[in-house]
Amino acid sequence: MNLNLRASNKVTQPTLNWHSQDNSSMNVSYQAAVNALGEKALSGIELSYLFEDTAALVAEIFNIKYTRIWQLLSDSNSLRKVASFGENPSERGFTDINITSHETLKNLFENSRTSVNVKTPYCQIDDLYVVSPPDSVTGLSVIIPGANKPLGFLEVYATEPRTFSPDDVDFLKSLTHVLATAIERKRSEALMYTQNQILEQVAFGVNLSDIFNNLCILLEQQLPGACCYILVLDEEKKRLLGGAAPSLPQKYTQAIDGLVISESCGSCGTAAYRKEPVYVSDIVTDPLWANFRDLALAYNIRACWSSPFSSQKGEVLGTFAIYHASPCYPTQHHLEILKTATHIASIATETTRAAEALQKANSELERKVEERTAELRKALLDLQKTQAQLVHSEKMSSLGQMVAGISHEINNPIGFIDGNLGYANQYVNDLLDLIRVYQEQYPQFNSAIAAKIKAIDLQYLCNDLPKLMESMRAGSQRITNIVLGLRNFSRLDEAKLKPVDIHEGIDNTLMILNHQLTIPHKLDIQIIKNYGQLPKVSCYVNQLNQVFMNILNNAIYALKENMHHWQSTSQIPTIEISTSVVDNQKILISIKDNGSGIASDVQQHIFDPFFTTKPVGQGTGLGLSIAYHIVVEKHQGKLYCLSVLGEGTEFQIEIPIDIES
Repeated sequence: MNLNLRASNKVTQPTLNWHSQDNSSMNVSYQAAVNALGEKALSGIELSYLFEDTAALVAEIFNIKYTRIWQLLSDSNSLRKVASFGENPSERGFTDINITSHETLKNLFENSRTSVNVKTPYCQIDDLYVVSPPDSVTGLSVIIPGANKPLGFLEVYATEPRTFSPDDVDFLKSLTHVLATAIERKRSEALMYTQNQILEQVAFGVNLSDIFNNLCILLEQQLPGACCYILVLDEEKKRLLGGAAPSLPQKYTQAIDGLVISESCGSCGTAAYRKEPVYVSDIVTDPLWANFRDLALAYNIRACWSSPFSSQKGEVLGTFAIYHASPCYPTQHHLEILKTATHIASIATETTRAAEALQKANSELERKVEERTAELRKALLDLQKTQAQLVHSEKMSSLGQMVAGISHEINNPIGFIDGNLGYANQYVNDLLDLIRVYQEQYPQFNSAIAAKIKAIDLQYLCNDLPKLMESMRAGSQRITNIVLGLRNFSRLDEAKLKPVDIHEGIDNTLMILNHQLTIPHKLDIQIIKNYGQLPKVSCYVNQLNQVFMNILNNAIYALKENMHHWQSTSQIPTIEISTSVVDNQKILISIKDNGSGIASDVQQHIFDPFFTTKPVGQGTGLGLSIAYHIVVEKHQGKLYCLSVLGEGTEFQIEIPIDIES
């Protein structure tokens, strides 16, 4: 006899051959087999493996062909074949049979009999109503005892006539006691394992629906033939919503999803309403299921035990239910499972909801922090803009006052000069005519006059003096135009919208910056104008002129900084100014230089207030920020910077022809 059983038992198993031994030796063999099986059970082997090993062991010791083990299902009314030895593969599958209508089985499971001798194949006297193997002649069935009710039974079948001795029966009873102990211990361990598994998932933040689903699956493994269902209370605390039901028909769970909490509303609705467990052993006769009886019977549901689970404050959170396909009452094992399940469900629900509330509070706090940060950032930006505008306003005010003062101081003397140049020119012409008349009337000069004429080169003086007067007149006109340009640029008296010629503003700006375009001993900066046909544009003239001034100043600075490049190549530093009409609604002004360009990371900040790449003392970081404010906010336009390192920089100003007031 070989007792080398399945799984990781570290105890060396004895090898015994009992066929030629006497009764005393046979008893020793039985005891050795029982001890070996007991050690295997204590090793923690899975029940399915223990059942299979037991069936194989009995067949080997009894030298018989067939052995089967049946386990009582959760409803205590049905049996399931959980192990088989000697049968064809097609006959080894799990098979369920109902024992409620068979007196022999009922007597066997009511502890009136612990063993039954079976005469196969028809068993007219002690028929268990369990189909025996086709070639079996005799058989023996022994119950697997439980604390309150049998847990199943063990069958053996011989293919020749055989009488099972009392020792045989006692041996099988010893084995079934080992199985019973293993089943009971596994139940206790399984509850602890289930609780630990689910609490671990709770600790790791697993989704609540997944936790409920896993809880049902783990408990259903301990309740063969039963289905578990978890429902949770809705936010209004008036209905139960489906939480998890991995084994129930989906159409059934959908039908009762949203179950109203009230008296006589099935097991779950009533349990949540009463805040206490409700055990319905037979749905057909129980009035609590009157409105749901047909639905339950349509899906072969006959019993439902439901227990509510609550928060620490006593508020119902949901219900845990166990369903069976036949009428049945809860055992102590069922009550323990219900107690454990509701406890775990309460912890999981409260922990998950607390975590969700914390996450929501954190998210809300983060949102408020982000909003506050955005507000502070906007306030800082507004403050910077305000500071920039104040600096700009002060700058423009000072510039306006300076221009006004210069214009006034220059305009008076240049007006006097320009007004008297006509008279002076007339007087000079009269004197030159007089000299000509003297030369005609007195062609002979004395020596003193002749010497003087020669000394002053009278002929050259007469020819050059009119030209000198014309140059003085042109210079006076130039000064007058410069003063006019300064006044037009500052436009101190024009703070409102006014249709103007954009080209005039650009030209006036270039005129003011003209002295910066000429660089002594170096290449002059070339200005290329590609003016299109522009209508007069409604704008704030002085502010728009300031935009041209700031952008052109930056372009000139960039070209001067790259002067060593121009000296080493044949290229000429150039600023190209182009204008055009876009969609008959906007004008586009492009100011492009062929300098060294701007890096992409710098481009992201060039319109920020006080951002500058110039050395300390050479830039305030306000020019482009002010320009952006004037174009975008004051003129409802757009200001773009397009630049590639080594290829220059282009600023595009796009403003509407008519600004919406």
